[in-house]
Amino acid sequence: MTALRLICPKLHALLGLALLQAGCADTINNHYYVEGAAGQGGSGGDGGIPPLDTGYPDAPKPDVEASAHELAPFAKPGTRFWLAVSEAQLSRMNEGGGVVDGPLDGDLYSPEGGGATFVDHLVITAPGESGQIADYGQVQAKIVGQSTRRAWSERSIPNLNLDADQFVDQQRIGGFEHLRLNNAQVGSIFREHVTLELFRRLGYPAPLSTYAWVQSNVWGKDVAIPYVLVERYKSSFCEREQEGLGGGCVNMWEFVGDFAQDGGAGPIPLDVAPPGPVPPPGLPVASVFDDPNSCQLERCDNTRVKELEALLRATPAGEGFESATEEFVDWPSFHRFQCLSWMFATGDDAIHGSNNVVLVERTDGKFQYLPYSVDLSLGQTWVTDVPLAGQNALASGCQTDPSCWANTISACEDLIQDLVELDPVSVLDEAHAELEAEGMLRDGDEPRYEFLRAWLEARVQSLPVELENNREAPQGCSGGTVDCGGYCDFPENCGNQVPVDLYPRR
Repeated sequence: MTALRLICPKLHALLGLALLQAGCADTINNHYYVEGAAGQGGSGGDGGIPPLDTGYPDAPKPDVEASAHELAPFAKPGTRFWLAVSEAQLSRMNEGGGVVDGPLDGDLYSPEGGGATFVDHLVITAPGESGQIADYGQVQAKIVGQSTRRAWSERSIPNLNLDADQFVDQQRIGGFEHLRLNNAQVGSIFREHVTLELFRRLGYPAPLSTYAWVQSNVWGKDVAIPYVLVERYKSSFCEREQEGLGGGCVNMWEFVGDFAQDGGAGPIPLDVAPPGPVPPPGLPVASVFDDPNSCQLERCDNTRVKELEALLRATPAGEGFESATEEFVDWPSFHRFQCLSWMFATGDDAIHGSNNVVLVERTDGKFQYLPYSVDLSLGQTWVTDVPLAGQNALASGCQTDPSCWANTISACEDLIQDLVELDPVSVLDEAHAELEAEGMLRDGDEPRYEFLRAWLEARVQSLPVELENNREAPQGCSGGTVDCGGYCDFPENCGNQVPVDLYPRR
């Protein structure tokens, strides 16, 4: 069997995982297939969904109903996803090739209506020699990604978002409604999973991840491709991670951008609000929290988050910034998040790039960032030099407040000690060993493994020295940005700010 490979370290000590991942026992109501009738969900004239055995004869043969499938996809690597997709749906999925979600290259308008793209059948085989096989029927599938986006073709591997119950009421895949299958094209097979695992083992809420095989009629019968399987940030994550989220999630947003960029009144003074791209006078930009597509739960109430946004615009930088905002911000979590971003070099994140942002409004009324799309990490070429200092609203304000910055340094000291005790190299070694056992290592993965091993060994040694060099809070603009006349940005961008009303998503 042909294999293009991906990685996974051993997940352990996941409390309640077996209960969480138990198959859904609810009554399953199918909406997608009536013999001879047109398919539902915006099929664009596909016609009836063909039965698995005749329409896709190379697919595995199910031996159990989906509602009784014994599957725990994150307990260990090796779950197999077999996706049966029609030519019409494949064409629709491949259309949206831009960096923003939309019908075609992010265009605002298109000639056809909406509707979910889907695979006709999703057949899943549980890990192990005798793993059960179940057909989950028609499942929503969407190609996603920015730098990692690839078309789905005979010669390329896409990222895929799966929604288990778009067409089958209350259907879950091993307890999960939403899953993401990542192609690992940018960060290699190791980085995303290992980084998420390090977040989790150091006690910071992060999604589950592991490695899975993906097959499809697009690639042919004998092609099996290793993927990174990642839990999506949804309500089930909030329920499991209540302890680290102040009791759970009230609202959750995923977006590109930052607080306090919604005024339209020109550059925000450096002593009032954070650095970052802002619109020129007279060209207002909507707050990221006005975009309903940013919401990751069934619905979001942006009242309190916009109160925080207004507070950040009105709170001068400097001494007292942390205390002035502590009613809204869970600062201990923020300090840890900023430290972990620096420690693992996740430079394309909320702290350093106002990108790949996941923000939670917690049950206790405070706000907290979560790690997202961390394939750019651990010495990846694009982001090799990631400073401790950040550029977004909260980091910039904290860095001007001596007490707040001292708390950041203290949090980093604790995390560095925890990392030494954890031994991050062993986490990578576990991943490599499990990939090897599953036959998931690809050509070129050994050099990547050796590089990452050396990087982690050196990182453990260098972090205490770097922290000492950061004890004095940064002044002015940071991260390579300069003062562009009242706001911070990279030199080549000074004077070139433009309004943005579509926020790209990874």
